[in-house]
Amino acid sequence: MPVEDLSQGPNGVNFAVTEYLERAIAARGLEVVSQNAVISFMARNRIRWLGFLGTYHILQARRELGVDLILLGTVTQRQESPCAAFAMVLSLIRTSDARTIWSDVRGLSCNEMRHLFGVFEPRYSEDLLPVVAKDLLANWPEGIGLSAGQTGFFEIAEVELRPCYVSTGKKVTCRIWFRSLLDGQRPEVSLKVQAQNYVSMRRTRENFYQASWAAPEGEGQYPVSLILQWPSGKKQVNFLGTYHVDNSPPSLALGLKGVRLHGAIAFRDRIFIVPRFLEREPISRWEFSVKDEEGKIILREDRQEKLPPRFIWRGQCGDGSRAPHGNYQVILKVWDRARNTAVVSEKVALVRNPPDMILEASRQGNEMVLDIRNKGEVPMAFWHLEIRTYDGSLIKTADGQALPAEFEVTIPETPVELVVTARDILGNQLRRKIKDIRLLVKQEEKKKAPEKEWLKEF
Repeated sequence: MPVEDLSQGPNGVNFAVTEYLERAIAARGLEVVSQNAVISFMARNRIRWLGFLGTYHILQARRELGVDLILLGTVTQRQESPCAAFAMVLSLIRTSDARTIWSDVRGLSCNEMRHLFGVFEPRYSEDLLPVVAKDLLANWPEGIGLSAGQTGFFEIAEVELRPCYVSTGKKVTCRIWFRSLLDGQRPEVSLKVQAQNYVSMRRTRENFYQASWAAPEGEGQYPVSLILQWPSGKKQVNFLGTYHVDNSPPSLALGLKGVRLHGAIAFRDRIFIVPRFLEREPISRWEFSVKDEEGKIILREDRQEKLPPRFIWRGQCGDGSRAPHGNYQVILKVWDRARNTAVVSEKVALVRNPPDMILEASRQGNEMVLDIRNKGEVPMAFWHLEIRTYDGSLIKTADGQALPAEFEVTIPETPVELVVTARDILGNQLRRKIKDIRLLVKQEEKKKAPEKEWLKEF
């Protein structure tokens, strides 16, 4: 191959050194491919860098050029001042198995070539080249063992081992593409998937092999190795990768903040649902859904991605409409990388109705006792009461957070207005207006009148 010359910069080439090595190797009785053929081979295979060849190109050189050996050379040093110096590395590659069978390096400077009276001393780097090349080629390996019947050689182009995470009993598949097969007979191809478990690979088409097996019971990481067995007895083992057996579903819980009413978390406009892992584990897929009291799914969303830090349900159905007041169930289902599933759910109550307050009054002489109670299940955040005349004059106010509550009011001679406002802890609000507070007492007296008449008639 053309000699790489690093003294000329990255990917520099030195054809003078290349031609010198050609002549020196040919003088040893070896047949050398012409540089024109080598350059043409490099152009066809798009080899743009010198000093190195991948396995594929080594095999292609054997196939296209018919070569048994490839010589790679790199000039690592070439300088003229302050003292001329020259250094080079040579590597010999056997194309039958793409192995480097010999490599050597030599370097020399003019200071090491002092002669008596300075006669015939080298002065330039080109004067040092023959000496360096001679020293290198003096160590050329003998008996390299180039035989036509060498054992075949495989180059792996691609390996697919799926799935990487699997549960016990599920199928694991390994596919291998071999780039080429050179010389010799085709070997038997098998896999070592456990300590004593071997699986034969089936050849489906040219240089394509496939094998499948059931994942073992024990959890853990299992290595997979490729075994090539030739009729000659030669055996080659290559590590391919690992797969994991996981039988444990994710440990998951849901965190919701709100008021718990009869076993459900109550909310008005939105509720935050935070998934919590008791043991951290990557998730491959999740599904979030909401069911009504009849078990019908009104909202569902699923993604094949990692779990978001939280979900927000705003009390809407899948079509965007508002869900009615009532009880619901939020459900989260997750799949880990081995397709193990975990399902967690929580009951929630959607409460949009305003607070339900009971306002009663009783008469004690000239005083009226007002009794305020909360009829609903959601606790009150606050309540406020005002009694005003028709012209807007304020007679009495009262407010608080806890119910029930009582307070006395002098019965007015003229009609007065009562206004009550309240809000529960979910944010639902109430405003109730009674035009004449005295109606509360009259309604109570009218309810008692029929009872007295019935007793009298009896």
